Amino acid sequence: MNNLSEFLRCVFTAMGAIIAILEPTFPYLFICTLMILADCYTAWSLSKRAQKLYPDKISKDGKKFKSHNFGRVIVTLLKAYALIIMAFLIQRHITDAWPIDLPKVAAGAICFWQLWSILENESSCNGAKWAKTLQKILVDKTSRHFDLDLSDLKSKE
Repeated sequence: MNNLSEFLRCVFTAMGAIIAILEPTFPYLFICTLMILADCYTAWSLSKRAQKLYPDKISKDGKKFKSHNFGRVIVTLLKAYALIIMAFLIQRHITDAWPIDLPKVAAGAICFWQLWSILENESSCNGAKWAKTLQKILVDKTSRHFDLDLSDLKSKE
């Protein structure tokens, strides 16, 4: 019993030390998590819109959440976490004299990337005036996500 309690004490001490070291990154990790989940939601709503607009080309299960997609979300979250934590550790231990906050730069880059993806999702397969304006700048994700040739579909309309 004594060995088990010593082992648990070591494990909890190590976990506490890791949390104490990484605690300054938690706000950035939280914000990036929200942006990544918002991107997932807009991808799901794009799937719903595309299924309504092209019911013969997109199956009804095209808008369902699949484990394959969930795995990609988890990998994206892990990459974002790793980038922010590495930026924090680099700043703290290597570039501590520089007047730049590397975790903020990393989180800002991730949030910008996710915002761009959100705008692509929201403007794709959307007939609103603002969406058509954005489609001149952004990629239409309908063809990429559903393997549709939009040039054929647009010529039939």
